Amino acid sequence: MNNRFDLSLFLIIVTVASILWGRINRIGYSNFITSIVHVIMKYSKMNAELIRSYLVWSIYMFAGLVAAVALLLTYRVNFLRYLTLEPKTFTLIPLAFIAQNSLTGLMIQSWIAAKPTMNVFGELTSIPWVRYTLMMPSIMRVIAPMGAAIFEELFFRGAIFLILISKFPQTGAYLPILICTVLFVVQQVLQTDTLKQGLIFLIGSTSISIVGCIATLYTGSFLPTLLCHTAYAFFYFQLGTSMSKGNPTIQRSQPGSTYPGF
Repeated sequence: MNNRFDLSLFLIIVTVASILWGRINRIGYSNFITSIVHVIMKYSKMNAELIRSYLVWSIYMFAGLVAAVALLLTYRVNFLRYLTLEPKTFTLIPLAFIAQNSLTGLMIQSWIAAKPTMNVFGELTSIPWVRYTLMMPSIMRVIAPMGAAIFEELFFRGAIFLILISKFPQTGAYLPILICTVLFVVQQVLQTDTLKQGLIFLIGSTSISIVGCIATLYTGSFLPTLLCHTAYAFFYFQLGTSMSKGNPTIQRSQPGSTYPGF
């Protein structure tokens, strides 16, 4: 097989995986998950929606882990070498976090300026996976978005991006950043239900991916992008839920209504 064929095959695989992963939250109200919920309820005091939220969250992270490990093993990438970080580059972590937030803030503010009636945080808390997370106890509302961020980083920057730059050097630097960012945006937007929600995730995932990829290239380490995305997810999830609680005009539909079948 030639290198062009190998690259094309890799892109097909990761594109399909990204799309399927982006739609996985849709199984929340499927007959399969509902039947499991009913079984667990017989042996647990948790309500159905809480059980459902834990199941979907666990499946989402497990899928990301399996996909990332499978890619890394298949393409024989020594992931451990990217888990070290030279002390002189530690200062890049807060700078990258600031850059992600600044880029996000710039795009969000431009959007709000064009449409002043837009309720960004109201839309944020109506996104399917956010609604699942809000059903969980307070400690899990911290752990869940950070856990999801870790596995998203492992798959996109930890597997896809590292494979592109190490196994397909002919792609240079810009193309891997573009590919990784587009796939991450697609996976994130597929988790939303409305155009406004999709735009919010497009803005956030673009900022996370571009800055994360650049930080990985500059440091030769996976740690900066991992830490920055985790902090970003925690910051915006907590900010979004706090802002929405202070706005009584935000209306939320019934849990099952926003999760059409896969």
